[in-house]
Amino acid sequence: MKSKMRRGAALLVSLLLVLSLAGCSQESAQTTAETQAQTPAQTEGTAETAAEETQGGQHFTAGTYTAEAEGIRSTVKVEVTFSDTEITDIRIVEHGETRNIADAALEQIPQEILDNQSLAVDVISSATFTSRAVINAVTDACEQAGGDMDLLREAIPENPQDEEVTADVVVVGMGLAGVTASMSALDEGATVVAVEKAGAAGGSSKYSGGFITGVGTKQQQAIGYDLDVDGYMDYFNASEDQSVKPDETDRDAVRAMIERSASDIQFLEDHGVGIAGPDGFGSDFLVWHYPATRTSAFDGEAGGADHIVAGMDWLENQDGFSIYYNSPAVEILTDEAGNITGVRCERDDGSTLTVNAKAVVLSCGGWAASQEMMARFCPDFPSEWVLPYTTAAMTDTGDGITMAEALGADVYKDGWWMDLAIGVDVGGYSTYFPDTLNGLINYANYFVVDGEGTRVFNVNSLYGPRSIAFADAMERTGVIYSIFTAEGFENGIQFIEDNDRVDNVNVYKADTLEELAEITGMDADNFVAQVERYNEMCANGVDEDMGQTTLIPIGDGPYYAVSIKTITMGTIGGLKTNDDNQVLSTDGTPIEGLYAAGELINGKYFNQVYVSGDAQLLCTDSGIIAGAGAAAYALGE
Repeated sequence: MKSKMRRGAALLVSLLLVLSLAGCSQESAQTTAETQAQTPAQTEGTAETAAEETQGGQHFTAGTYTAEAEGIRSTVKVEVTFSDTEITDIRIVEHGETRNIADAALEQIPQEILDNQSLAVDVISSATFTSRAVINAVTDACEQAGGDMDLLREAIPENPQDEEVTADVVVVGMGLAGVTASMSALDEGATVVAVEKAGAAGGSSKYSGGFITGVGTKQQQAIGYDLDVDGYMDYFNASEDQSVKPDETDRDAVRAMIERSASDIQFLEDHGVGIAGPDGFGSDFLVWHYPATRTSAFDGEAGGADHIVAGMDWLENQDGFSIYYNSPAVEILTDEAGNITGVRCERDDGSTLTVNAKAVVLSCGGWAASQEMMARFCPDFPSEWVLPYTTAAMTDTGDGITMAEALGADVYKDGWWMDLAIGVDVGGYSTYFPDTLNGLINYANYFVVDGEGTRVFNVNSLYGPRSIAFADAMERTGVIYSIFTAEGFENGIQFIEDNDRVDNVNVYKADTLEELAEITGMDADNFVAQVERYNEMCANGVDEDMGQTTLIPIGDGPYYAVSIKTITMGTIGGLKTNDDNQVLSTDGTPIEGLYAAGELINGKYFNQVYVSGDAQLLCTDSGIIAGAGAAAYALGE
């Protein structure tokens, strides 16, 4: 089968990229020396083209122009070369976007513009901000070159073509769970077609740090680190027991996953996904493994993207594997007897892709990007926070749940969210990443209060307990504030002042605690008493109230309060499955031929508390099991 994937890191484009964070400069776009005075021959060609333009053709002032536009992390700078009538070349010459995540946009968008001679190209849904930056920069260059902008912005004529393909197994969603499921099914001798809603593989996994829990790995053995499964489960259970809602986790299933963790990590290495480590995030609990492309655990961004790129490189070189992008699955197909026969995908151009297969693996993530699903499963999460405050893939809209429920699948009725970070409202549609203040605040919180001025929680606690405390505070008082003085937040305050961020809506400033309470609506007596109590414990070096270890006192004014929100990297709950990762129906029996993996089934493993490293382990482990099971079923074994 012919793969329809464009490689996420094509060598040709990579050679053209000049990686530099200096792309954040604000230099104005300018025409290069190549647009010097034209020769007589060039003038003649220009005149001919101008005549064509009056009859509907395109005309440019030939030359090479530079332009730039803001991406998600940096300024993206391009050089665009024009003949009299065409865009002939687009080069990305400078950017600071995240490698392996932005690559799809940096490669595909310029090529789409060149192929279609149009700016009306679709963004890459997994790299929206970077896609828009490239389009905007090329648009600027086209304007400099004097192009007909109305013509360049005309919609590209669509020629929708329905397709039908056949395989033993179809994998829906190509994050880490989908990648490992595909690998595992191929290992068992099955042919695999993968369908991906976005324009590139990765799902939410590629936005993660890429840390994978492992116990008994060769990496741990190499440094003499000895931890058994019992030791890890003590840590896991103590973490998960901090949940306050009814517990539906299957601790036996978690234990079995941890027992397989060393072989799971070896599976990745055997399939071209290099693994390094372990690391303890500053502690001596050395269980977290990370991409071998890093020299240390934190020397890069979004390490999960490294796993995806390596995994896709391996898959693309296997016979019997194909992938179709921009192909959202909308229905699991069955015959008159109820047997699964594949999936149907509906594309934006109106065409359909039908994949005939005897077994389906659903690995299409959670629902953090769906207002409706969040309202259904996570009613405690403020509805106005759903999209602006998630780092999950925008394709995570609960599609797997919808399709499986149509076949009678059972779901965990109560969901939760995997709290990742703390953010501040940056206005309009955004995410955690683009705003500098968010990054500064997230790692500098030390005194957090609710709308009444009462201290909320231990800032050193796990993500889950933090999200529980946030939900409670929001329900009771409608707001959460992080309180700062220069003593503990010097860089952040410098940023606030330099960028005029004090607006008394999201960021507040006052000379006294009483004044700060007044402008934020907190109870002044309560707030002052809370600060005094906290400062007293800071002086003694022990937090007797909450056990917080980061004890930075509230110093002298001016005082700052930042209205903060919780940011979710995903959801907890989803489909119910058995030990073979078959999806269960509402009567508890497995739905033959239907398997699931990854975030879509994590309600068995987490309650309200996400344990670092276990999500990527779950994607790996459940993908391996689901892929093998689907292959065996499809092949009649």
